[in-house]
Amino acid sequence: MDSQKWILQQSWNGKYNIWTCSRNFGKSFLISVFVMLKMLLYPNIRIYILSNVGNQAQETFLKLEDIAKQRINSIPSLKDIFINEVVASNNSDGFIHDKVGFRVSVFGGGTAFTLNSVPDNIRGKRAHVICFDESSFCSNELISTAMPFITQEADFKLSTDESFDLKLLKKEVPTQVIFASSAGSIDSRHAQLYKEYALKMVVGDSNYFVADIPCDIPLAPLVDGKPAPPLLTKSQIEDEMRTNPDKARREYFNKFQADGGESQIVKWAAIRRNETFTLPQLANHGDEKFALALDPARTTDNSILSAMKILYDDEIGYYGEIVNCTNLIDLGKRKKTPMKTPDQIRHIKQAILDYNGNVNDYDNIETILIDSGAGGGGISAFADNFLEDWTDEKGVVHRGLIDPDHEQYINEVGNYPSAIQKLQLISPQKYKKQMVEELIELMRIDVIKFPKEYNGKTEIAIAVDGDKKDEVDIKYQSLSIEEQVALINIDIMKTETTSIHKFENPEKTSVRYALPKDKEKIMNDDRFYTLILLAHYLYELRRDDQLSKGKQNFDWTSAPRCVSAVNF
Repeated sequence: MDSQKWILQQSWNGKYNIWTCSRNFGKSFLISVFVMLKMLLYPNIRIYILSNVGNQAQETFLKLEDIAKQRINSIPSLKDIFINEVVASNNSDGFIHDKVGFRVSVFGGGTAFTLNSVPDNIRGKRAHVICFDESSFCSNELISTAMPFITQEADFKLSTDESFDLKLLKKEVPTQVIFASSAGSIDSRHAQLYKEYALKMVVGDSNYFVADIPCDIPLAPLVDGKPAPPLLTKSQIEDEMRTNPDKARREYFNKFQADGGESQIVKWAAIRRNETFTLPQLANHGDEKFALALDPARTTDNSILSAMKILYDDEIGYYGEIVNCTNLIDLGKRKKTPMKTPDQIRHIKQAILDYNGNVNDYDNIETILIDSGAGGGGISAFADNFLEDWTDEKGVVHRGLIDPDHEQYINEVGNYPSAIQKLQLISPQKYKKQMVEELIELMRIDVIKFPKEYNGKTEIAIAVDGDKKDEVDIKYQSLSIEEQVALINIDIMKTETTSIHKFENPEKTSVRYALPKDKEKIMNDDRFYTLILLAHYLYELRRDDQLSKGKQNFDWTSAPRCVSAVNF
């Protein structure tokens, strides 16, 4: 596209470059073309591709590989110029997929590498060009660690021979950096450099180039000055503006997202720090453990069911991964109101079976947490319906569930002897403040993980062990509709969480946590509420684990004799 040609031309010689681009503009494609051209035209050039996660950098490398191997369906006229320059061997086509990083070299001596996102593993590298893909989501530490790659000027040389004229040497390839991304948080390093570089470009410093490409360009692209088919549709943007307006403004209109000041309970930086390159999980894959949380609704609002996988690490203890978030709405209704209560219960029971797997009731379900508030019918409409044994669609009978500690059922346990005591009814009025503060603490110590922000694609590249030692193969896995919906809902959960603020009365004698007034009418907090329910369970689990580790078996026979019971 003409806009892409312009970016390539303007970035060709500039040392510091930032491309802030709408989704579907082709940032990774453009990085790939830039890297390939540099490798073909400059000898012995060394290029690194980095991102917030290693998989993202590898995906950009795969785009380069697809272009070289003429596998881009939207460009049927691709030539074999680059692939004919790749250094291949009897055992490889030249595109190396090592576990430590992907790489490709050409006969001119140029090499492109991917690096993982762990700062300590990449220190001390030297490069002519470094490319950050999705740099809005790269940590400040990663960018600070990688920028010294290009600090030393390539033309700097010394000689031990006084008669040797260094001026006779040809100039080396100039060093460059490319930051390419959609807009992210306003306090990200990308946003800070975007402002800094733009000011220097405006005053005429040719070392700096900044491109700002909102969705207007992919909506009406030009090729050689003539209109071309759009890469986006207005309906797609409008749908996302209704679903998650904050994210849509970032991704389509390049509006950097500002954190909400001191009163914001969870910053976007904390969310980004805890995003991992994982897919949603809709069922148990073996002997995994899950906690489920339900914020029910019957007529208005959202009825949300969320799932967290419970894991254990020897260093950090118990931690959780948010693996699913479902809005139990009736898609047949124009206003998309919640399903009828019986339909919701059937869906929830099936989810319990899916996450339990092929074991006894409910060995792999750690807990099922339900908001007991009267508005959603947590007790009468939901908990009551779990008391009795029930039969699934295959005719298998399953035991009921009961909360033995809730005042509603404390005297009913004997009436339901087969009901398993893994249900917890929690009052939002009584425990919300405590649960929010538990979430804040868990986010501070990085023990709640989320999938990486969803980019709207229907398939994802996954690295799997290859046939050769220390190499990986890349497989493209299609995302099911359920997985796509889960990713969308988890992204909304993140937005809701970062939108919650702490409010104190003027005397500072009471505290409440809620959406600010300007967001109360345009968004909900139901997904956030399921998150704090899950955080509450994880917090209790970690506390019990720490208490159990603190217990020591004391040998009283070796203790000094006490003179009295009072002293003892």
